[in-house]
Amino acid sequence: MILLKSRNYVKETALLSDKERKFLLKQEVLLSKNMFNSKLHTKKLKGFGSDRVFSFRVTRVYRGIFRLNSQDIILFAIGQRKDIYQSLD
Repeated sequence: MILLKSRNYVKETALLSDKERKFLLKQEVLLSKNMFNSKLHTKKLKGFGSDRVFSFRVTRVYRGIFRLNSQDIILFAIGQRKDIYQSLD
């Protein structure tokens, strides 16, 4: 699978600490190989109609949100678990 990153996603990752960014890169590699790897805790999100939108664990605090589009994974949001789902409304 090919990972595509939205401009917003790239901007939000720049706000992470160096340690969190390094861990995020490892998680992105896992995501590109197998989006349902148990280390990612991938979950399908409800409320998006027929769109296939999922979340994955970056750390205990941060989650990433992506859309599955044929053979591409489009990463479009990352944020703290307590805030990220509210920002999608």
